[in-house]
Amino acid sequence: MVNNNSNTAKVVIYTTQRCPHCKRAKEWLKANEVLFLEFDVGKAGKMQKRFFGMGGRSVPMIVIGDRQLPGFAPKQLKQALEHAGILI
Repeated sequence: MVNNNSNTAKVVIYTTQRCPHCKRAKEWLKANEVLFLEFDVGKAGKMQKRFFGMGGRSVPMIVIGDRQLPGFAPKQLKQALEHAGILI
């Protein structure tokens, strides 16, 4: 169940277009009705600089508040969302 009161795009996912793990992570977030912002870091620009500046090295990188989750691990993602009060 999603806590809609605290689910106003507190989740950011950094992706690239050809990343199969990114696609699965986005599908999982959508299936669990989690609102998220997506940034494609496969293209040079401000978001790519931000991604690398945060220590990003691989995608997907999911950011929930101040917590960074590299890769896609559904169990870890679910726990992080519950801890943040986004999933209940």
